[in-house]
Amino acid sequence: MRLFIGEVKKSTGQTFFDLQEEVFSPFRFGRDRIVFAQPVQIAVHLVNCGSEILVEGRLKTVLLLHCARCLESFLYPMDIPFRLELRNASRLTRPSDFEAEAEETVEVRYFTEEENYIDITQEIQEIILLNVPMKPLCRPDCKGLCPVCGANRNEVQCLCGEEEIDPRLAILKKWEPK
Repeated sequence: MRLFIGEVKKSTGQTFFDLQEEVFSPFRFGRDRIVFAQPVQIAVHLVNCGSEILVEGRLKTVLLLHCARCLESFLYPMDIPFRLELRNASRLTRPSDFEAEAEETVEVRYFTEEENYIDITQEIQEIILLNVPMKPLCRPDCKGLCPVCGANRNEVQCLCGEEEIDPRLAILKKWEPK
């Protein structure tokens, strides 16, 4: 996904609004595979603040995830606001400028005077990954799978008994919260 910064970088106070849509290929994150059920849409507002270009936007897409309890696939809509800072690397001239930039805690992306487009695909993927739940659930009250027969408890009510308790944890049955 590429942002056009050609006009906005010319003068302080310049703004630009952009709408984009792109089909993202599935990608791996650890053992998980992130699959897109819809193209990724972004609406961004770019503002030249003098020393940097501020990008404020909103990302929308739908992912195909697997429930952590019942293992069924489900659609997970995302609507995420985001901010990026783009700084002109050509304006950093002294070694102390680079040192000051390195000490900042904000994620910053750099561009040169010759660039008219900035590829933000990696930043978009990071935003998506940061907003995927650690344990995705198809619904908040998902009952999961039966540990004995493996049936999906959301679809069938199994008659398996779960009386086999690890003897080391049996004492917890007597525990009553205060």
